[in-house]
Amino acid sequence: MKKKWLMFSLPFLLSLPLVSAGITDTISSVFNKILSIGTLSFLGVSGVVPLTRILIGIFVFTVIFATITALGGGGKGDMPFSFFNRAQATLIAAIIAIITAVFLPPQVLLTAGTGWATLIALFLIGGPVVGLAYLMITYPGKDQETKSTVLVKLVLCMLLFWILSAMKNAAVLG
Repeated sequence: MKKKWLMFSLPFLLSLPLVSAGITDTISSVFNKILSIGTLSFLGVSGVVPLTRILIGIFVFTVIFATITALGGGGKGDMPFSFFNRAQATLIAAIIAIITAVFLPPQVLLTAGTGWATLIALFLIGGPVVGLAYLMITYPGKDQETKSTVLVKLVLCMLLFWILSAMKNAAVLG
């Protein structure tokens, strides 16, 4: 019975922000904060290049640290980097990653990002196209055609045509 006041006061306290401000203002404020984190505007910079610098720095740190520790960076045996311990491997990887992220020209970052985006788009678009084309050729097997398999192949052809026409329109617009 003594905790009944908590049951009534907690919803009241939690509803105070909803009463004092419009709920849409609160939600849009939270959404704008999330967007500022994604665009790095809270650091005073904006655009794709700063985000790419951070990602390249993380990537370089990971690769260098993994390489040093895999080649004996923990003081294991007679490996090439056995004279480094983990703290030294971390420091070396961090310094190289910071130098790479700071001094890499923006054109190189944008070119690398464009190349990787093109490769991923090729896999995302080309994978289903090649898979559907292969399925159309090999399904159901040699001398096993029926009316239902012909219908499946027709549906696959229409799906393939739709994907390719959608990509053509997206390529023209982009």
